[in-house]
Amino acid sequence: MSEAGATPRATKAARYGFVFAFPFVMVMLLVGIYVSAMHAPKPHDLPVAVVGSGAQAERSVAALDAADGSPADARLLRSVDEAKRQLHDREIAGALVLPSNSDSSGNSDSDGNGGTTAQLWTAQAAGASQTMTVSQLLTPVAAASHLTVEAHDVAPLPQDDQSGMGVLYLSVGAMLAGYMAVTVASSGMPRLMRLKKLVPVLAGWSALMSVVIWTLAGPVIGAVSGHAPEVLGTAFLGIFAVGLTQAFLTRLFGPIAVIPGITLFMFLGVPASNLALSIHTMPGFFGFLHHVLPLPAVGEALRAIVYFDGDGAGVHLLTLGIWALAALLLTAGVDLLKRRKADGKTDGTGTDATTGEDAAGTPGAPAARKAPHPAVQYVMLGAFPFLMVVLMVGLMLSGMHKPLPRDLPVAVVADSAQAAEQTAQGLEKSLGSSFDIRPLTSADEAKRQIRDRGIAGAYVLPAPGEKAQILSAGGAGMSQQQVVQRTFGQIAAQQGVRTENVDLAPLPAHDGMGTVTLYLAIGFTMSGFIVVTIMSAAARELLRVRRLLPVLAGWAVLMATAVWLLAGPVIGAVHGHAWQILGLGALMVFTVSLVTAVFARFLGPLAVIPVVTLMMFLGVPASNGGVALHMVPGFFQALHGVLPLPAVVEAIRSVLYFGADGIGGHLGTLALWGGAALVLNVALDLFQHRRDRDRDLTDPAALVAAEPAPGANAEALR
Repeated sequence: MSEAGATPRATKAARYGFVFAFPFVMVMLLVGIYVSAMHAPKPHDLPVAVVGSGAQAERSVAALDAADGSPADARLLRSVDEAKRQLHDREIAGALVLPSNSDSSGNSDSDGNGGTTAQLWTAQAAGASQTMTVSQLLTPVAAASHLTVEAHDVAPLPQDDQSGMGVLYLSVGAMLAGYMAVTVASSGMPRLMRLKKLVPVLAGWSALMSVVIWTLAGPVIGAVSGHAPEVLGTAFLGIFAVGLTQAFLTRLFGPIAVIPGITLFMFLGVPASNLALSIHTMPGFFGFLHHVLPLPAVGEALRAIVYFDGDGAGVHLLTLGIWALAALLLTAGVDLLKRRKADGKTDGTGTDATTGEDAAGTPGAPAARKAPHPAVQYVMLGAFPFLMVVLMVGLMLSGMHKPLPRDLPVAVVADSAQAAEQTAQGLEKSLGSSFDIRPLTSADEAKRQIRDRGIAGAYVLPAPGEKAQILSAGGAGMSQQQVVQRTFGQIAAQQGVRTENVDLAPLPAHDGMGTVTLYLAIGFTMSGFIVVTIMSAAARELLRVRRLLPVLAGWAVLMATAVWLLAGPVIGAVHGHAWQILGLGALMVFTVSLVTAVFARFLGPLAVIPVVTLMMFLGVPASNGGVALHMVPGFFQALHGVLPLPAVVEAIRSVLYFGADGIGGHLGTLALWGGAALVLNVALDLFQHRRDRDRDLTDPAALVAAEPAPGANAEALR
């Protein structure tokens, strides 16, 4: 076969290879990095302090340092004021202040209180999850000395951002605004990538998007308040630095620069940020990245500005400045090397090999019609990243920035219906609308409802002289379990009642936060929409149903298997239930692919906007995977029973922790989405076929063009 005949086949093979290789790599990177970093958070070398003097304080420090796995890096301090200073400067994560009379010698220079109460000082604004970890480490130390613990906070999170999500999503929004805008510009307007044009445009874009992100997180949603100039400046520097870095990566990797870019800025940046989980609970590699990557730098700078009067922000702003300067110099250096290599000459088409412009400085490709005004082109290019950033920050932050219980269903169990009813009414008066309290007379019935996920927990009133039981299920959601245990524990303490926590579905060590189900679901979802989005641009002929269905079926099985293999046997975050996970994964990938194909027929690659909004930006807050369902606004609660992502999260959770009980409804949700999308794809295919046939019948030129050339049938057979 001639070379000319082989070239189209090679081109087609390359296109198809890209269609499937790109999403495969993206999904494997996300699932691999996120799951390996956050599936089993375990403290190591967490800096904490014991405040006190004498033998007991020294023993407490020694006990912390000698614990298996080195969970803490303990130090002995002499005063509460010094502990508060180090907490404020984020030198330590927590401090246990022993009572001044705790040493048998009676000598103490600590400023602690007397008696049998120790003070536990933390800074929740330095990390809500870190505060919980500190409590888990230091409370047993106090208990070993027969001390009760009194909690204090030097930097509490505000009521409107009790999980610290405001700073996280401000930082993630800056990353998206930076790398996505440059990625779009590199393909939609290559001449804009020249540094002399890119730098001023990127500066303007950074200023615009910093205002947009701050406006959403602050005045609109209310997750961040005050410090507007400092927040805007930090966001600007973050967007600018990331944009310049993405421009440099584009020089090196071309169209696939989005892969190293999103890996650096998001896949590695989020775990290393110290904003979602403490870096002292993840592999040490992320502790190193925390001091290097842009997202942690933006996040820690914003945290310092918003919650710690700017103390400590300077070093993180310096990190961003280094990224921006290094990217600028490296990009300029690469351009210089390419110009020298080209020796100032143009290629065979008269286009400069280094800039993509012809000798006159105009785009090398001839224009079929007059190009829009540059301002119009900038708006068209910026619309996509603008919408993605606004939707991500606006929807996800509004859903998760204020995780407070809202009608969380729980039960009170007593020996008689009257006692249960009276107790429930009393608790409703004190707890208000935060809980939906249901009276029960049987602990077994309460356990059944917890396993069926009808209620989040139950408080079993004790018989005289016995402990009260607090029933919950970690597998149903760690955040709601913590709320149930904390709330009923406080009630019991006020009543002077001892309690016993009973976990009916405990989370295993390999899924300590219960978030593996969410990461699996996100991996399956991304597998579905990315491949069809790329297909709509690079292989649109595959969108015809007769080709689409077998291709998507094979792809769904492949990606379900790949995601399960990575999360399960390779990383060890999933044990057992292989066939059920594979089936759910394949169904989710296939469903999301079909839904994306419907949008892609109208919007092409821009289908990613409505699909990601439906599947991710709305799906994640409504999923009950990251934040408990009854701790997000009612709008997202209503979406929980409608969207595919919550359905697959709950289905996987049912399989892993509840013997697949209650899985039927979630499978039905996925089947409805998949079935509706299939019908729409078939209908659109038929409509397009009839439209093409009618056009051909009324267009003689089309009939002549459709006439096969001599020998074409034989060539087709070959």
